[in-house]
Amino acid sequence: MVNGFKALLFVTVTGIMAASCVKGDNPIQRYEDPRNGGQGGVPILGPGWSKVTIPLNSFDVVFVNDTLGFLASAGDGVYRSTNSGETWTRTNAQQSDYVNLFFLNEKYGWAVSVKKDITRTTDSGKTWVTTNSSYEFRDVFFRDENNGYAPTYQGLIKTPDGGATWTLVPNAPKNVASVYFIDEQNGFCGTDGTGYWRTTDGGTSFQSINGLPSGVYTTQFFTGVDTQKGIAIGKDGDINKTVDNGAAWTKGPRVTGDYFDFNFKDIDNGFVMTATNVYKVEGNTITKVLYRPALSNNIQFWECHFNADLTKGWVVFNGGELYRYVKP
Repeated sequence: MVNGFKALLFVTVTGIMAASCVKGDNPIQRYEDPRNGGQGGVPILGPGWSKVTIPLNSFDVVFVNDTLGFLASAGDGVYRSTNSGETWTRTNAQQSDYVNLFFLNEKYGWAVSVKKDITRTTDSGKTWVTTNSSYEFRDVFFRDENNGYAPTYQGLIKTPDGGATWTLVPNAPKNVASVYFIDEQNGFCGTDGTGYWRTTDGGTSFQSINGLPSGVYTTQFFTGVDTQKGIAIGKDGDINKTVDNGAAWTKGPRVTGDYFDFNFKDIDNGFVMTATNVYKVEGNTITKVLYRPALSNNIQFWECHFNADLTKGWVVFNGGELYRYVKP
């Protein structure tokens, strides 16, 4: 998922990068201890959560099924797991400061770097081909294996050839932090300071959406009977909902803390991750299920990924930890 805010805050963690990963510990699972709230304390794992060690500076995680997943590691390339994240192996992707991943399906995927690199796989992450561009990627989104979009500080860019070449979308907003397209015509852009924008004509024109914060860094729409329903959350933590393809939005419950990432299975049920916590959302009820205190220099939770039915999940802590969830 992307995340412009994360790219903006990106810092390099000094230390030795792990060349491979080992099975991590399984701390005693226990509920949140209020004495460990705020600054300090120790990680608190709710039922179903465990922890493994991963390379330092890992910023994004994506699983294309319950066992096959990928990590974007800044300065160390792209890693691949075939056992639900228990162990990881570095792929042949050119080493670069990768901060975001996007997978269209189990076969096609991309990783983007703040050093203007984009790397692509067409064989489930076994091999990767890297291209250098003139744009500093903040995230990436593909509608199909050829047509994609990426937010940059210069604006929104698009590609017709799987990421080999990119051009600016003329009428898109500047300082784009995130992008999401429902289909060929309907899409959304979050920005750093000029609002949340919508296109209904494939990017020919964009209209600002009133009532949503500028800092919307993740958008999600659903499939099947819920194709017109979606979620967008910004820095204010409000869970904004739409039932009409994004024409109108209403505010749902608010998540406390700096918002970063989320996955929902429908408009009312999902997980939301902040810098230090993961919350389970059920309608208007929000329950804290994972806590890990942030360290200095923006060492904190950075991205999360849950499968479609929310029975498995993965949360990256860029200090070298991956928190895994299996529904009890």
